[in-house]
Amino acid sequence: MSTTTAPSIRIARCGTFTSNEGVQVTFGAAELAAAAAAYDPAADPAPLVIGHPKLEDPAYGWVSGLAVDGDRLVATPDKVEPSFAEMVRDGRYPKVSARFYPPQHPANPKPGAWYLKHIGFLGAVAPGIKGLGTVQFADGADEGAVTLDFSEGDDVVTTTKLAELEAREAELAAREAGIAAREAADAQRAAEARHADHTSFAEGLVGKAILAPAAKGYVVGLLDHLDATAMVSFGEAGEMTPGDALRKLLETGKPMIDLGERGAKPAGEQSYVSFSVPEGYEIDPEHAQLYARAAQIQQDKPDLDWMACVKLARSRG
Repeated sequence: MSTTTAPSIRIARCGTFTSNEGVQVTFGAAELAAAAAAYDPAADPAPLVIGHPKLEDPAYGWVSGLAVDGDRLVATPDKVEPSFAEMVRDGRYPKVSARFYPPQHPANPKPGAWYLKHIGFLGAVAPGIKGLGTVQFADGADEGAVTLDFSEGDDVVTTTKLAELEAREAELAAREAGIAAREAADAQRAAEARHADHTSFAEGLVGKAILAPAAKGYVVGLLDHLDATAMVSFGEAGEMTPGDALRKLLETGKPMIDLGERGAKPAGEQSYVSFSVPEGYEIDPEHAQLYARAAQIQQDKPDLDWMACVKLARSRG
């Protein structure tokens, strides 16, 4: 026979109550702790039953342990018959009633503490499940036992309620995972857009001869990192991100090549270009002339992008 372990069941709580037998019962934290400690599932297990049988009725599961959760006494079901568990989940047994032996009851296996006798599920007829075996109670053992119904107003959490809570938690977890995934995707798109903007900025500096081509990657990498840094103060310049500060610094740089004409043109030359380069760099005169023509075209036609100006300068010779 297939059996399952169901979620915990709250069967008692601190307070003063009147039992189904008319007996006034008071449970404090000490009484609940003693009941949990006294329970012995190996020697005297409490069954899960329909109603409160006195002699022979089927057991649909067993209590494997008791524990105190806040001001509640909690039972852990074990080996629950699947068909019975399904009916509990369907709400056919909405109430739970626990029967205890009082501390001085003659049938109490552990005198001195409240001892759980069984947990009865109420609210429907017994299911027609065959081959479950029976649980026996000796004649007279129920006399003096105390039955307490902790259901509905007493906030007993049955398998049905716990299943609903678990479903809600799973739904919330899935929703949070979806939100996190969308936020991660948005952050990735924003980072890619910033990287493209940084690349375009660095290429513009290269095109204006302010930045050496080999240094483009360094500038892009620095801007990618610095744009993620919080605002800082730069004195009279005001507050800005380190990335914006680096942009301003680079934009104020002077071209490595002076494209202005100096003195008369050498004989046979179309133009005269004066320039300086960092140590280790060389400038091809033909490329310098091409750069000068392209720069002049861009000055005359600012709407043209740099590569279009270069192509036009090359076509004009």
